[in-house]
Amino acid sequence: MKTGREILLLSLLTVPLMVLIGCGKKAAEDEPPDKLTIEPLVGIGPVSFGMSKEEVMEHFGQPDRVFEGKVTKLNYVPSRGLVFVVDAEHGMNEIGCWSEGMLPSRITTFSGRTKEGIGIGATQEEIVDAYGQPDRTSTGSRALVETLHYDKLQAKFTLNEGKLMSMILNAPK
Repeated sequence: MKTGREILLLSLLTVPLMVLIGCGKKAAEDEPPDKLTIEPLVGIGPVSFGMSKEEVMEHFGQPDRVFEGKVTKLNYVPSRGLVFVVDAEHGMNEIGCWSEGMLPSRITTFSGRTKEGIGIGATQEEIVDAYGQPDRTSTGSRALVETLHYDKLQAKFTLNEGKLMSMILNAPK
């Protein structure tokens, strides 16, 4: 009789433990896409330059808005601080990562990083340490805004008051 009780007790403890382990595994598999690593000339997480609109949406879900025109813009800016530009012929060819305050509308600051560790809020010094001197710089209409252009990486890093506020990465040419 004692063995039956032990088996019942073990069963009652095992089921919740298995549920907790299963939930933990599910959470790791469903890591938010904005936590993924961006790699210049490659893509972001499982999404590579050249993928179709449908492939991007398969990984990132339904966008907050879709803008159709000469190219399709998959806008995840309000929810994730991301936008993807997809060309019907060449696939996804641009990734934009944004921070709060960059645009006048409601947005979420992108929380991902490049594989070199550069994320929103990085300093110009950190960007230069990671990628070297930019090929050129440009200033915005406001004197405190500066963009670092890296032609070989097809990347632009825009800083406001010395802090990174947006990254735009393009497909390799």
